[in-house]
Amino acid sequence: MEDRMNLKDIKPGTKRYYARQNILKIAQDVFSKYGYKRATLDDIANAISKGKSSLYYYFESKEDLFHAVVLNEVEMLTQKLDQVINRNTDPIDKLRDYMLTKITTFRRLGDFHKSLESDSAALKYVDELIEHYEEDEIRFIKRILIEGVRKNVFEIYDFKLAATGITMAIKGLERPLSSGTYGNINLENSVDIILKIICYGIAKK
Repeated sequence: MEDRMNLKDIKPGTKRYYARQNILKIAQDVFSKYGYKRATLDDIANAISKGKSSLYYYFESKEDLFHAVVLNEVEMLTQKLDQVINRNTDPIDKLRDYMLTKITTFRRLGDFHKSLESDSAALKYVDELIEHYEEDEIRFIKRILIEGVRKNVFEIYDFKLAATGITMAIKGLERPLSSGTYGNINLENSVDIILKIICYGIAKK
């Protein structure tokens, strides 16, 4: 078996990078289908039509591969949200795009999240990772709110509190808008309704 590849040596745009990304994508599909406990490295190796040694070239174990799948998704989402933040758009449109990007990603990963519900260790890792990135999300929202105040669009006196509240509201909407009664309705319309409540409240004017 070849020595395991050091992640620092895998540069974006290279064959090794795309090979690893392909493994992560297929591994996510396998974990979604079988759940973390039942899925095996053999299942993943068969799905990519390669020997298990190909997986060990990039990952130490099934747990290492699973962690890489989750971290890859979080990092990709963070990059998308950063792009939204840096667009030259109206602050309300920016907040809308932020919410839409976040909840669309959660809806796309619905089967993956569902497959982890019976595995407390896997869920614990996901929850800890999400908590680690929560402060980043609050900073993202805070930047939108500060821009909105500067452009005389929002009136906010405690940016940290407002950003935290909106971040938690979006987090609370992820699951309802990805499954159950609201799982199949138009996501953009749902986000528009919630955004109207966040920006203008529910009091009759």
